[in-house]
Amino acid sequence: MKITASEALEKYRRQPQSVVLLDVRTPGEYRQLRIKGSQNVDFYNGFDRQVEKLEKNKFYILFCASGGRSQAAAAFMRQRGFEAYNAGGIGELIQAGFEYERG
Repeated sequence: MKITASEALEKYRRQPQSVVLLDVRTPGEYRQLRIKGSQNVDFYNGFDRQVEKLEKNKFYILFCASGGRSQAAAAFMRQRGFEAYNAGGIGELIQAGFEYERG
């Protein structure tokens, strides 16, 4: 399922305690540039094991560099009962107004 970056920002601002921003890029990508308050779960390295540790009663907004990994990750999570949405690439989230950090 897809959610626009603007819809994601609105949802996050309305219910920050129930929304999890999940960055599925590599730890190296995450260290260089990240959305404030996001969690990093590397899609390429043990994603399935890490997902098992997440709470199912949260609303997950997933993103990566361009949207490919987050699309696959959201589908994987939805198959396991999570409310997970693909918001695309990190650049789209930054353009929509999400705060971010570098380094």
